[in-house]
Amino acid sequence: MPTPITTITKAFTYNIADTLFGSTTTEGKTAHASYTGPDKLWVFVDAETGALSRQYPPLTSQEDGGDVPVPFGTHRVEITAENNIQLLAMFKEDGVTYDDVTQTTEALPEGYGSVLYNTTATLSETHSLSDLVYDLINNTWKDLPLIDDGITWEQLIASRNTMLAASDGKISPDMPDAIKQPILTYRQALRDLPAAYGYGTENEVDAWKVQFPEQPGD
Repeated sequence: MPTPITTITKAFTYNIADTLFGSTTTEGKTAHASYTGPDKLWVFVDAETGALSRQYPPLTSQEDGGDVPVPFGTHRVEITAENNIQLLAMFKEDGVTYDDVTQTTEALPEGYGSVLYNTTATLSETHSLSDLVYDLINNTWKDLPLIDDGITWEQLIASRNTMLAASDGKISPDMPDAIKQPILTYRQALRDLPAAYGYGTENEVDAWKVQFPEQPGD
């Protein structure tokens, strides 16, 4: 018979990057949060590499996580609030309340709208569960690298070029101005995007903040 879940509430502190989605922690910044949820769970890692297996979801005591058969090629690891509250909270982030996280809206260059983002990084904006690796020899989790936002200016420009190419055939000489002008404006905004966001200058806007112009008809 499944064991009932023991629910706990525990405050904790976690390290964050110097800037949102940044790659350094030289300033020693931290943030505060509180976790409410199961006091432990079990996850499975690759038996050879220790990499977290996303094929098998984390199990709680109510799901007999400590007793279910271990899938072939994996190793079961228990995570408790006592030993690793941050990691437990990462797996159950829906039970996390953030003390320092608020949202702000930043105006972007004219014609590109605005962007809404958290002022302080959440757990999932600091580390990725996909990067989790368990040290099978020392029976401990390896240090988590900071999350990579995965967006670069090179990728943005490649996407901009694709959008321009896709809109090439949407204009014809006999098209009414009421239809043609929005497309021309859209295409010009795509061409102007790198300069508008200061690409390659000291005022360059972070790639993750960039918003593309809205395509007419969308």
